[in-house]
Amino acid sequence: MDANRLAQALSLLGVAGYAYFLWFRPSQEGIALALGLALGGAAVAYGERPFLVPLFAVLYGGILFLQLFYGHPWAFLLGGLLGAGLPYAFYRLRKPRR
Repeated sequence: MDANRLAQALSLLGVAGYAYFLWFRPSQEGIALALGLALGGAAVAYGERPFLVPLFAVLYGGILFLQLFYGHPWAFLLGGLLGAGLPYAFYRLRKPRR
């Protein structure tokens, strides 16, 4: 598995978590965590080098701004950190190609 696949899997996990925390176990903190995970995983794409996807980065920033005043910013930041940080760490720790 490469970093791009891990980022896609974390984004899909965030979408599934959003549906779970919205319909089956209602929790505002869980929804914030799931949204952060989905957008954090989608905000960085990995090819030869990682690059920022502007649409998802702007969405993440806008929702973070709203979360600061009306929601649960720590859960959202934790989700974003996991969504963007785990694939980046996986990218940095991979063995270089020869």
